[in-house]
Amino acid sequence: MFQLNKYIKNQNGLTLIELLATIVILAIVSTLIFSILMKTLETNQNIQQETMLRDEADLIMSKFIKTLYTTKQSHIVRNISNQYIEVTNDLSKCKKNDDGKWTITSECEKTLEPIGFKTENSTTYIYFKKEKYKVQNNNVKISENSEIKGNPTVESIYTINLKLKIIKKRSGNEQIKTMEFKNQIQPIVSSK
Repeated sequence: MFQLNKYIKNQNGLTLIELLATIVILAIVSTLIFSILMKTLETNQNIQQETMLRDEADLIMSKFIKTLYTTKQSHIVRNISNQYIEVTNDLSKCKKNDDGKWTITSECEKTLEPIGFKTENSTTYIYFKKEKYKVQNNNVKISENSEIKGNPTVESIYTINLKLKIIKKRSGNEQIKTMEFKNQIQPIVSSK
């Protein structure tokens, strides 16, 4: 019984100042941990977006390489505003004049197939001759500033400038991240 009395009389508790100091320290530590966690989540989201853009760009560039490597330079007729090049699949219907320039007739026009970027209804698509490429990830869009540079009458190297963007909604706001990819490709150079 004496021990219980001794225990009750010796009440060492926390003072108000000690309690407030503990709460302040806990608040500071919690704020630091929360800010580190939020920054980590934001960095992770940026890495995921970049990975999606790079994956899509890899697919698109590999299709450009495959298409242009299997296209003969002598079949490339013209470059339309650095957006796409036109390739004929029938040289008997598309002829060059004495100056070496293509004579585009209605018969020739029917044989032309695009390789590059075309904007239709404010959406940019990529054409690989008869194939209209559909982007694999619905959040990734092809920028209307994408282009294919190269003059088929002067040079045989084409520069693909692919610009992709990803749109994410966060807290009701749209966030747009863009990346640009460049590649130079040379078609098959032959005399015919």
